[in-house]
Amino acid sequence: MDLTGLLHEYGGSLGFGGVAGLVVGYTAKKMTKLVALVLGVIFILIQALSYSGLITVNWGAVQDTAHGVWSDGQGVTVADRAWAILTANLPFGGAFVAGFALGFRLG
Repeated sequence: MDLTGLLHEYGGSLGFGGVAGLVVGYTAKKMTKLVALVLGVIFILIQALSYSGLITVNWGAVQDTAHGVWSDGQGVTVADRAWAILTANLPFGGAFVAGFALGFRLG
């Protein structure tokens, strides 16, 4: 198949994937900053309450709970699941990843 045929077949998917990735990447970076800020404030608040003796924190239980969020019982991580989703439709996924990287950099 020649270049024109490839562009005709995958052009829409590549264009839409790139734009969608750009928007999602930009938003993801902004949301990541907000989540980091909120988690930092919560951590400081918990540490201050713990230091003053108002609460006691079982950090081992917190760590075990957090580990369960990032991987399931079979050891499949969130990143593994995201990669499987993005590679299911490769032309769209490739453009999406490129657009996501650009949007995340711009965000």
